[in-house]
Amino acid sequence: MMIAPSILNANNIDLKNDIENAVEAGISRFHIDIMDGHFVPNLSFGPQLIKDFKREFPMTNAEIHLMSNAPDKLVPSFVEAGADLIELHYEAMDQPKLYYWLDYLASNGVDTALAISPDTSVDVIKQYLPLLKQVLVMTVKPGFGGQSFIPESIDRIKAVREIVGPDFDIEVDGGINDQTIKLAKDAGANIFVVGSYLYENGNISGQVHKLEKIIK
Repeated sequence: MMIAPSILNANNIDLKNDIENAVEAGISRFHIDIMDGHFVPNLSFGPQLIKDFKREFPMTNAEIHLMSNAPDKLVPSFVEAGADLIELHYEAMDQPKLYYWLDYLASNGVDTALAISPDTSVDVIKQYLPLLKQVLVMTVKPGFGGQSFIPESIDRIKAVREIVGPDFDIEVDGGINDQTIKLAKDAGANIFVVGSYLYENGNISGQVHKLEKIIK
């Protein structure tokens, strides 16, 4: 079981401090949303942030959630920047391109993941499973932080667990708090992206430990 804070909801003016507080609480992976304003109607971070992150926190994993339909431009840049894992959206590209970029990531020593949006059938992951390290089940519509967990996500997580088996990583992202994290865990998820719940309270360490007790 792992909590992966989403820095999208952190204080961007004091981002290093928010990351340090989470690391001191035992966090070893951060979820970094990359949004290009085309695939989703929002903008976020670029490769330079990943370079800075890996320089300041070299022992901490940078997980890149790539919400973009321009992988040709962005994937190589984030690989070069030092991403440890990159999550590509099924909906963002056609099948040949998705195969190509999953293979590209593996060939460059970057862990691979497939993200699926709430309206996408979970069955699509079957054909890509041999190329993946994990699956990201979106529990809100991608593009903005602070959304409410979609209740139907529970059945989707259960269905993904049936497909991937007991030892494969399933991550959930969107609306995760002290209530929904238990629902997601019981459904079969084992990695939990948490944003607003961690940062809005002001006590990052306390929020991390509270969630860890729930998922133990």
